[in-house]
Amino acid sequence: MGNWKSKLRATDLSDDARLELQCRKCGQVRYLTKEAILERNAGHLYLDMIETRTQCRVKGCNSKMRLSMVHKNQTSGFVGGLA
Repeated sequence: MGNWKSKLRATDLSDDARLELQCRKCGQVRYLTKEAILERNAGHLYLDMIETRTQCRVKGCNSKMRLSMVHKNQTSGFVGGLA
């Protein structure tokens, strides 16, 4: 089974793809690009492995990060109303 993170490797991402990393403890956000992952020789890793290896860079936090995909030109929020 698994989710999308366990099925995709960094090399499977499009060249302009961006990944968002958010700290589970302090909420700090940073972004990763495919190029940055490949520079670290981590292109062979699945995205869930990258997620488990990343830690928050805020001094004294060092908590785990949550990885999500940033979609271009897509702003989605709750669109609904009362009938």
